[in-house]
Amino acid sequence: MPERFDVHEIADFTAKVAHATALACVLLVDASAVRYIDRRGMDVLIEARLRCIDHTGEMVLLNPSLAARITLELSGRFEALNPIAEEALLPQSAECAA
Repeated sequence: MPERFDVHEIADFTAKVAHATALACVLLVDASAVRYIDRRGMDVLIEARLRCIDHTGEMVLLNPSLAARITLELSGRFEALNPIAEEALLPQSAECAA
């Protein structure tokens, strides 16, 4: 994910993950560089996770930055995005990265 994940980055993110969300895999979304995320960005992340789940896959928000974590926690969406701070804790199944 880019440093600033807002309405202007949505189309690019959606295009990158469109194929992966349809696969039965664990989609890894690296959020370590994110410094700003707006409401639409949060909505798109949740939509991507739901698409993964619909196709018997999963999405993991990997290594969220402190800024991303605080914003997501204050919005009440942090746990809904399946955050994981360490790759060793990833679910054991096929991985696909975004």
